[in-house]
Order: sequence, then structure tokens, then C-alpha cells
Amino acid sequence: MSNISPGAATSPAIGDAATGPAYPAYPARPAGDLRIDPQSLARLRTEFRSRGAAVHGPPAIQADIHAQLLNEALAQRESASWSLIANGCPGEISQHNLRAYLGPHARNFLAAPEVLENLRQVTGYRLVPSWSASCYTYYDGPGQHMGEHCDKEEACRIALLVYLQTIWAPDAQPSTGLQLHVFRSDNAASGLVLRITALSNRIVFLNGAEQAHLRPALAPGEHMTLLAGCYQLSP
Repeated sequence: MSNISPGAATSPAIGDAATGPAYPAYPARPAGDLRIDPQSLARLRTEFRSRGAAVHGPPAIQADIHAQLLNEALAQRESASWSLIANGCPGEISQHNLRAYLGPHARNFLAAPEVLENLRQVTGYRLVPSWSASCYTYYDGPGQHMGEHCDKEEACRIALLVYLQTIWAPDAQPSTGLQLHVFRSDNAASGLVLRITALSNRIVFLNGAEQAHLRPALAPGEHMTLLAGCYQLSP
């Protein structure tokens, strides 16, 4: 089992992006800067093939694109979000979080040619965005979590997780609530392969349709905002 630890990161928020100017109705230019050098692409490809998840950054995307996405996520939280609370009844995934519809910045980013090409390079698949399964996701308080599950293959063959903002209590390390636990196969009994700590401006390529994953409950003082991009196989 591998553990991608938080390292020395102690100030995960990205400055004053959360209080910056409201994002425009449409981006001034396409938001798709995900430039990964060949050496990093080779590493990500090896990680994905051997573990089903590959981690890039921080930083993973340019600061201005990161700020655009975070500002949009915070705006969407206020105007276009809904709560998901489920207690793990039969056929139901236990979870407690908030979701929001994508805005134009997120759509442009997820569909950008360089993002799709990096996905192909890392995963080996030609992919297209699955808009109905993609969203902004927020974990805002103690106990919020996402239970063990696999993504629906027809809607989310591959996931691209873009961590936009993670916050934890001062003078503390992130708890397991800010981790993504990835298992070797389609259930937890197959064994834990990775624990990925969410850090602002980190991205994860995830084989979520074949490998079970979960997020433990947040601890007090912890918050997380991410862009969850889902992709289908290209026709």
C-alpha cells in the first residue's frame, strides 16, 4: 500500500481567490491549461496502470485557471447546489456532501483538447466528458463523507478529480477525512492500494469504475471543494 502524504503543506487555500471578483458569465478565454511534461506523463501512466490512480501536483494547473475554477465553484455553491445525504440503506451509497452544477469555466476545462490528450496519455483511453455525471462537490463540516463505491461505468469510466481548496485546522495535520482511499478491485476486501491526501491544486486520474474508493468523515475545521469530472469512452 502506498500513501501520498500532505508533506509540508500548511496553507492549502490559494490566497484570496475565494473573495475575488465574481466570475464572468463566460470565460474570456478557454480554461484548459493542464500542461504536463513528458517525464511526469510517463510517471503518471505507470502509476495509473499499476495502481488505478495517478496523482499530479500541486501545482497541477496554472494559478489563474485554478482561481477561475475555485471562484466559479464557490459561486455555484451559493446559486446552483443541492445536498446529498444517504445512510447506506440497501442499494444506496452512504454519503453526506453537497453538489453543484458546472459553470462555463469547468465545462471548458474538462473538454479542453490538452486535458483530453493528457487523459489519453495517462489512461490509454480516448474519452469525452460525461456532463450528467460531472459536478462540483463540497465537504463542509465534521462527519461529511462518501461511502465505499465504484463509479457507474457507462457514466464515469474514468474520473478526473481537481482539488480546488482544502482547509484544515491550524497547527494540525489533515485527518483521514481529507483523503481518498482507493482499493485494488471493486470492494474494500480487495485491499487498500492508495490513500491520497487532498491538497489545493492537485489532480487525480482515477479508475473509479473498476476500483472501489471512499472518503472517510471530515474532522472539525476541515473543508474541501473539488471539481469531479467524469468521462465516457469516446464513440
